[in-house]
Amino acid sequence: MKIAVIGAGEMGHGIAELAALHGHDVRMRDIKQEYLDRGMERIRWSLGKLVEKNQIRQAEADVALARIHATLDLREACHDADVAIEAVFEDAELKKKVFHELDAAAPQKTILASNTSALPITNMALATKRPQKVVGMHFFNPPMLMPLIEVIRADTTSDATLAATVELTKSLGKTPIVVRKDVPGFITSRVLGPYFEEAAWIHEQEGIPIETIDAAMRFRAGFPMGPFELADQVGVDVLHHLIVNANRPMPKAVQALVDAKKVGRKVGAGFYAYAEGRPKLTPEMGTTFEPIRILAPMINEAAELVSLDVASPAEIDEAMRLGTAFPKGPLATADDLGIDVLLAALNGHPRSRPAKILGEMVARGDLGVKSGKGFYEHRSGGAMTRYETLLVTTDAASMVATVTLNRPDRLNTLSPQVFDELEQSLIELDRHADVRCVVITGAGDRAFSAGADLTSFSDISKAFKVWQFSRRAEEVFSRLANFPRPTIAAINGHCFGGGLELAIACDFRIAAKRAKLGQTEVNIGLVPGAGGSQRLVRILGQPKAKELVFLGSRLSAQEAAAIGLVTKTVENEAFDSEVRSFAEKLAKQAPIAIRLAKTLLNRSGDVPIDAALEMEAMAFGLVASTEDIYEGLQAFMEKREPKFKGQ
Repeated sequence: MKIAVIGAGEMGHGIAELAALHGHDVRMRDIKQEYLDRGMERIRWSLGKLVEKNQIRQAEADVALARIHATLDLREACHDADVAIEAVFEDAELKKKVFHELDAAAPQKTILASNTSALPITNMALATKRPQKVVGMHFFNPPMLMPLIEVIRADTTSDATLAATVELTKSLGKTPIVVRKDVPGFITSRVLGPYFEEAAWIHEQEGIPIETIDAAMRFRAGFPMGPFELADQVGVDVLHHLIVNANRPMPKAVQALVDAKKVGRKVGAGFYAYAEGRPKLTPEMGTTFEPIRILAPMINEAAELVSLDVASPAEIDEAMRLGTAFPKGPLATADDLGIDVLLAALNGHPRSRPAKILGEMVARGDLGVKSGKGFYEHRSGGAMTRYETLLVTTDAASMVATVTLNRPDRLNTLSPQVFDELEQSLIELDRHADVRCVVITGAGDRAFSAGADLTSFSDISKAFKVWQFSRRAEEVFSRLANFPRPTIAAINGHCFGGGLELAIACDFRIAAKRAKLGQTEVNIGLVPGAGGSQRLVRILGQPKAKELVFLGSRLSAQEAAAIGLVTKTVENEAFDSEVRSFAEKLAKQAPIAIRLAKTLLNRSGDVPIDAALEMEAMAFGLVASTEDIYEGLQAFMEKREPKFKGQ
């Protein structure tokens, strides 16, 4: 696909690099040569970093760079473009001007997309003579790393334009969330707005220290940064601009910082001073502030989006997890807190009028987890079990269970909580006789699991804590390796370090072609700590295992298949159906025979051959007395598929 990127600044150069790395031809346009030169230099630097970290090869970087052509001429940039992505400064009038110029310069086939975080797409569409071919593509900074793109449907956007933009998003290796209506702020900016603004007003009007609010939201509510830390990271000037664009009142503290040019970390000072690095917050600092005071207005905005049919609760939560690192998502959090509790926190609120949908839910008794239904179903005995970090589904018809690592905002990294919940889920699944195959995968399209969540042991010098992490991982992965049903690692994206160790504890590994795999611990001075040094040898042999571990290489799915690390690779579009088909075939096999065969195969390298053969003879004798063998023989003679009962 040919893509024009209009603007070579903070977002534009990142979008151009992303597109080129995924095989698209890119023309990047800006109004001054110095802007283009700076953009190209930042692309070269970024590609160099990817090579340095073994995420891509030098040859891939060279090919990507060759796909990008910088130009000052708008017509040259988009004369044959399939899609033109505008990434200029967040100013409504400037963007409308750019769309008017794009409309005149680009051929009729070209889809015109805006990378805006909040400005109405419909207004840009109406500045063109092709409003049906205008759409929003809200990338997140940095575009290379952030897994989400909000695809915004303007009032005028056609079905064909929307579908093509979703496909482009997937081709870039990103997760698309479709914003079905062009509402102010879309999903992420609208819901995230109160995170900072509400905190700023509470600080200003009540005098609560910023450290108290930040510590409460970071340590009690689980956000990676408090609102004032986030403001400094994003830029106080950027948030100031968003508040102005939304025509909302401006907190005095925000205006004062902008006037003093203290706009955050990029200048060394904002709400905090950065001479000594990140603010030193402790959990004790936040004990006097209740996070619901900020969470309630955020959840209120998310609830309003549901009532407007902008997106489903699951889509809103996924967007917030991927785009803003909102723990669990606002609506899942609402169900945990209780809809009635939220409504009480919003009644009489000085800045947030409760969404009508919340009152309706309380009137119906849909209060969340405690009533069994809220924005989600929480009935016991259903086909879905939602943990904090996992989602477990069972399909009675196929007898396949799927365990999804549900931390897409953190690349499905592994933490002590993940280990505890994975172990519990395996125990629960083992109790279900109607579960005959288990699939392990990761939420989103970007990562199966990128390895250990290093924040789980924030002080890595505490060796005992790291050792505990390793031992716990080994215990849980051993339980998985010895689970009495077949297990499949469905590797849908990055699979590094502990993520690969999780995958090789499964019986089979099916990888999408977009996946990358590697035992990468040595790159940060660690060694495999969850069975990688042992299971890799059994799968690949010692020389190849040493190569993988010592070099910390990242393999493509095809390279992994070539050395036997994965069972097979499949096209990205066919990944889900291929995994499902393979799992269903395994689930139809005779359960007792599969369990015994798995035990024999797992022990084959551990015991002398004579003892192993004796074990095999005993297992053969055991299955010969089951009902399943008679069903298998009868089905063979009747030329039909057997229906094994596991008896």
